[in-house]
Amino acid sequence: MLKIVIGLVLLGHGIGHSMGLLQIFKVATISPGWNGESWLLTGVAGPTITQALGAVVWIGAMVGFIALGGVAVGWLPGGWWPTLAVGSSVLSLAGLLLFPTAFPTFSTIGALIVDISVLVAVVWLHWAPSDLAA
Repeated sequence: MLKIVIGLVLLGHGIGHSMGLLQIFKVATISPGWNGESWLLTGVAGPTITQALGAVVWIGAMVGFIALGGVAVGWLPGGWWPTLAVGSSVLSLAGLLLFPTAFPTFSTIGALIVDISVLVAVVWLHWAPSDLAA
């Protein structure tokens, strides 16, 4: 049961990254204060490149966490867990650092909690979903 809960949290976190894409492509206004620009990159790279990079970051984190949910419940190979967990978390954290106003505050805090929790579990505690009983 715990594997399913963990898998659903990771799946939800992955889907949550779509909010950044919806705003970049002007499909929906998720965070009215964000126009797709980065406090760090836009001045150097310009808005077009910055938004393209934002799309790559949000798509990568979204796909990574959705796949991670599949690993957690046993639908995808368990060997993918460490690399996928660290890569997806770091990518998501990079997105939050580069685009801190992309999401509503509550969503940003939730994303930080999930990203940091996954990193602590995998890097520090060497935990994997296979450690749980079926």
